[in-house]
Amino acid sequence: MQTLIRRTIAILTLAWAATAVAGAVAAEADAPPPLLGHYITDTRALYPLRVGDWEAAGEKRYEQLELGVSVRYQDSRRPDRWMDLYLYPAGVMFDPVFEQVFQQSVEEIVQIARSRRAGEVHAGRARVFATVPAAGAGLLGELAVKARSFALDMPLGDTHYRSALAMTVRDLYFIKVRYSVQAESAADDDVQGEAETLLAGFVASVRLLNAGHCRQVLQVRAIRQGQARPGALLASTNDGREDEMWITDEAVYLRGEVIERQAQAARLRDEAQAIRDVLRGHCVAPDAMDMAVPDGMREIRFEYRLPPERSDGSAPRLRGQRTGVG
Repeated sequence: MQTLIRRTIAILTLAWAATAVAGAVAAEADAPPPLLGHYITDTRALYPLRVGDWEAAGEKRYEQLELGVSVRYQDSRRPDRWMDLYLYPAGVMFDPVFEQVFQQSVEEIVQIARSRRAGEVHAGRARVFATVPAAGAGLLGELAVKARSFALDMPLGDTHYRSALAMTVRDLYFIKVRYSVQAESAADDDVQGEAETLLAGFVASVRLLNAGHCRQVLQVRAIRQGQARPGALLASTNDGREDEMWITDEAVYLRGEVIERQAQAARLRDEAQAIRDVLRGHCVAPDAMDMAVPDGMREIRFEYRLPPERSDGSAPRLRGQRTGVG
């Protein structure tokens, strides 16, 4: 199964790779359906108001919906320190693409720091760090997104700062932390480690629900004698066996004799649905978006709507995404 999933990576990321990596927009005639307003139409997020010693001190929603929201966390022990956490749409993403997105973010931050020409910029090495595994991470293996971070020492005016970036993807959204402090008051590892700790704590507590075309309830279809596999195959299991499955974005193909055994067919359909949701993003029906807001959590709701078909083009197409700067 791992080998099969690895072979599907190019297919699964094709629709969003241009926007995720370079922010490029394809020609309208050839473009895939928009991520926002089509694949994702609604999001509900519950996030923690406190992560360790860090307390949420403010929230900013950006006018451009693809830029999402940022939350400022302030250190309750040292009120002069804060971190900014960004939550914004990513779409379907696997680690090879995420690694490129993260590296692009690092390069942008370093380039901006050097463009100030205020002195030498020392950039550290990026590293991977642990967070609570996402659902399906075991199935994806090496394709599962790994949280990453890096730190740099940079001048700003007459002062040197140590700055860190920590970043991951969870439930079709990027989660990113930026943190900067005066260099004389913290070491690189302190700054980078604190950013990692905040992000890991946030990931462990945040809950995201999405609705839209990302939700597909698989139909059961019969494998006909001599039938070729569908061209848009996401994965297959139990190849050559009676209980083999071909999984696409819309259906699971089973042998006719298996479909006749309703209990077995239902079990295999549920297995196929779980595989499909890991590969394409788990989303829920609009009427399943409601959830209680516990003490210590705050709710954010996003609605993404496409402009009317006969729009004059002044409304955003909701394709673009935030890059690494922020």
